[in-house]
Amino acid sequence: MKRLTALLTILVALPACQPVEEDALRISVPACRPPDVPQGILSIADTEFKPYRIQATATEDATGRPALSIKFDDESAAKLAAITEAHIGEAVPLRIDDEVLMSPRVMERISGGNILVSGDFEIDQLDVLAVRLAPPCDQESPRAN
Repeated sequence: MKRLTALLTILVALPACQPVEEDALRISVPACRPPDVPQGILSIADTEFKPYRIQATATEDATGRPALSIKFDDESAAKLAAITEAHIGEAVPLRIDDEVLMSPRVMERISGGNILVSGDFEIDQLDVLAVRLAPPCDQESPRAN
């Protein structure tokens, strides 16, 4: 009887452990940029990254603050690694078009092809930036699938 009571207690407690929808990690993944949204070009230092070579998504960082996750394809990841290696110890501007989002100090070479940009952003701002960085919907991407 004790086993049955313990099992029922666990089963009743399980739904309470499920995260509520507000606590769930939010990720927006734009597949492409609609024609009425202006194209944004990501630049790090003096290097521009083509829209079809990156994938930006609005998400949250480890502390729950809004963040922009940027994943680079292999060619762009190699450029990012070279940029960060060449600028260790320096502040490097991260821009979308002419707007500087931030100028973080490079502490080490970034070789994984992924960066997470967080700071004083609202998730809605990052959703808009992610869509602006996406390639156009009406254009074939030169990236091989």
